[in-house]
Amino acid sequence: MRRDPSRLTTSEFDLLIVGAGIYGATVAWDATQRGLTVALIERGDFGSGTSFNNAKTVHGGVRSLQRGHIDEMREYLRERRALSHILPHLVHPLPFLLPTSAKPTRHKLALGAYFLLNDLLSRDRNALPDPSKHLPSSRIVSREETLRLAPWIDPHGVTGAIEWHDAQFSNSSRAELAFIRTAVRHGLEAANHVQAVGLIRQDDGAVAGVMAQSTQPEAPAFPIRARAVMLATGGWTADLLRAWGAAASGRRVPQWSVAMNLVLEGLGGSHAVGGNARGRLFFLAPWRGATIAGTSHDPWTGTADQLVPRREFVDQLLGDVNAAFPRASIDASDIRLVHRGLLPATEASARRVTLLRDGPFIDHAEDGCPRLFSLVGVRYTTARHSAERAVDAITRWLDTPVAPCATATTRLDGGEIDRFDTFLADAVRQATPAVPATLIERLVFSYGTRWTDVIAMAQRAEDDALLRPLGIGRVGEASLPTGTAVTGAEILYAVREEMAVTLADALLRRTEAGTRGHPGAAAVDAAAQLMADELGWSEARRAKEVQALARVYEAATTPGN
Repeated sequence: MRRDPSRLTTSEFDLLIVGAGIYGATVAWDATQRGLTVALIERGDFGSGTSFNNAKTVHGGVRSLQRGHIDEMREYLRERRALSHILPHLVHPLPFLLPTSAKPTRHKLALGAYFLLNDLLSRDRNALPDPSKHLPSSRIVSREETLRLAPWIDPHGVTGAIEWHDAQFSNSSRAELAFIRTAVRHGLEAANHVQAVGLIRQDDGAVAGVMAQSTQPEAPAFPIRARAVMLATGGWTADLLRAWGAAASGRRVPQWSVAMNLVLEGLGGSHAVGGNARGRLFFLAPWRGATIAGTSHDPWTGTADQLVPRREFVDQLLGDVNAAFPRASIDASDIRLVHRGLLPATEASARRVTLLRDGPFIDHAEDGCPRLFSLVGVRYTTARHSAERAVDAITRWLDTPVAPCATATTRLDGGEIDRFDTFLADAVRQATPAVPATLIERLVFSYGTRWTDVIAMAQRAEDDALLRPLGIGRVGEASLPTGTAVTGAEILYAVREEMAVTLADALLRRTEAGTRGHPGAAAVDAAAQLMADELGWSEARRAKEVQALARVYEAATTPGN
């Protein structure tokens, strides 16, 4: 997957997608898989916007059932099952625990009956060929076991808990990348760090593409021509439409909510645990040695470009988490990273936030822009299905014969694995002193079948140091601790094979180096030097990249008021 924006100008595409979060990525794969010629551009990096803010949970619709939305619950169930099949190296079972009490709504009998109904309605949840992805039925847990599994909750009034299983991404950024990489193998032309700066219109006003500009490095604007253009730009959509002369579409996305999660120092434990604060349900979920706390929702009236993790939002979420889990005693110093993003809502106030149930797909012909469409995403888990429906609509408009959608069953890049636990065990057995089992296991959970490609990157360079953690092994620094197990080989692979252009691209989205907090100065410097050597950065550019990465963690390190 090589970045070459010049290829975007060589022909007219059937579809151009602007925005490469999870919704843009899934539409790109769906449309490409059906036989359309497709281009995908993203002004930042793939998945660097709202999609970076997610709690890593792949939902099965438990809360949809609570609201009586059976159809929505079944959609979640199907999509969780599909993701487990097409991305077996990235989607894994995770047990959840919800404490019970004497309150009617939290009583063991009431919750037990509720989850029994959930089990019945999801009886096909394990219609997967890989038994390592099967999820057990819910069960009632004793008080003693509950307090052992969830020592952070207030034990007062706890009578036990309900345990059920959902799934969790080991690396959600690589899930988005897998959709894009697979589409590129099938003909997609994709480029990150390319922004759309204006529409191309025909004499009759119909949209015929966009004028675009590469931002890494900055370059003159160039045309990308397409029969249809779709915006998958989330909270930036309305601003783009206004800038391009289309009518505002606030009636379809009435309000916006800023969703936020905190990545904390790892608390340990095997279960995601639920707790209440201010009438809202929060979770502490273990994730690859860290803990994810969230999710908060607050009204947002500014623009998407103005979105930063406001300290008052961070402090409020931290207070809510401590109220929900008083024995966790989480301090601001435990925050390693703050995730935030904008989600469309029907209601967003200080008292209540109600997210849209479906991501609206909009034909902007009625806004004065024929051949321009937009898809505003709501749920990460159901993005693939939303993309399928969007491509259904676009192909009807294009009136082009296409193949049927097969994205729910077609394995994605790295996911060609019949049984994950067996695949992992076979991979680990290939360990050597230079390639230890711990490295292989970690690579499998991010790259799947592609883990050997990363190892080969170092072997071709004949440099064993590339298989050691970043910041380890440099002259005079062999004893320095490192904040990440990510290796130099992974950084080179990100640059040479996966369009990593900036340091943040490599450390936050191609690898997991910075996803659980700042990886440490030694690791950052080592990665920056590798990229500088590979991409020809000046010392000034190298320093700028290090500073830009540091800003990602500012909300986690800035003291509260």
